[in-house]
Amino acid sequence: MTGGAVIGTILRRSGVSPAELAGILGITEGQVADWAQGDPPLSVVDTVARACSVSLAAILAEPEPDPHDVSLLETTLALTVDQRLERLTTYVRFVQAGRAALCSRP
Repeated sequence: MTGGAVIGTILRRSGVSPAELAGILGITEGQVADWAQGDPPLSVVDTVARACSVSLAAILAEPEPDPHDVSLLETTLALTVDQRLERLTTYVRFVQAGRAALCSRP
């Protein structure tokens, strides 16, 4: 994760806009944008976290979501409740059939 990505997370979590952050820190909004799109040093990221009243340690301790998991979640959320239930039922039948096949082996 880059410093810019961490700054983006801090801004989203805190609800502070780039313009507000620029005002708090006495810098231009363009400088905030440069930081958010780049990889500023940890000292800058820490300054942003403090300005937004966000715990940098808490942000850095969070695991990054696996893009594959995010994709699966988005796909599943696009389904209707009935479609999700059918998918779950099919999966349960598959697991039960696999267990039965394993138990019947000599």
